Amino acid sequence: MSFEETPPSTEIFSDELLEGETALITGGGTGIGRTVALAYADHGADVAIASRSMEHLEPVVDDLEDRGANACATTVDVRDAEDVEAMLETVLEELGDCSILVNNAGANFLSPAEELSANGWRSVVGTILDGTANCTFVVGEHMIERGGGSIVSMGATNSVRGAPYHAHSGAGKAGVHNLMQTVAAEWARYGIRANTVAPGVIETEGVMEVMGEAVAEQVIEDDLAADRLGTPADCVPITLFLSSPAAAYVTGSYFAVDGGQLLAPTPM
Repeated sequence: MSFEETPPSTEIFSDELLEGETALITGGGTGIGRTVALAYADHGADVAIASRSMEHLEPVVDDLEDRGANACATTVDVRDAEDVEAMLETVLEELGDCSILVNNAGANFLSPAEELSANGWRSVVGTILDGTANCTFVVGEHMIERGGGSIVSMGATNSVRGAPYHAHSGAGKAGVHNLMQTVAAEWARYGIRANTVAPGVIETEGVMEVMGEAVAEQVIEDDLAADRLGTPADCVPITLFLSSPAAAYVTGSYFAVDGGQLLAPTPM
């Protein structure tokens, strides 16, 4: 299994698609966040990335700058609203604006519901739901002041059906989608759009560490019409579109990127 960098499908977009935009991506040092950050730079945006550790961020900043973007990195614990405010201050100081927010920071581990501890629940739901809310409210206030913006939050397909062994993650991601619908309704008058991209099983280092190869192969066989796991690059085209002027009339929507995981299994 390989980890794709940039999808060929982004060639359909103009190199200047996000010219003049400044994007902030949480969880931007690895996985989907890193791949989206690089694609944003390829299409003209300045890019800020944030996560709890600077270790993974600094090499990505170098890659972003090599692509011609103005870029910066900052650490943040998205569960802490004051930390999120400091993150935005850094982005505004370094890049001068924030017109796109990608809520990508996440956490997960496998646990039967009856064995899930209170601390385990808080850790995952705190990162996924509280973290998305903190970033949305803090950056949203800036977007209201600047006269608009686009918010894209990474949900998951386990938010629209039961999530065995992922009760914390599924509940958190379901809350994320509802939050995006709510702020989409409330903030449309400010020129702010908010949408959810819901990846299915995406082949990242973190996901493979949780699942393992054997479980991944079983998921491919039993659940995926596409007959493969997704890659971070599969999440890029829809995220680019939703962040761009092409999606000016799209808000409060939910886009599954799941290789047909949510479809009923075929009887053949």
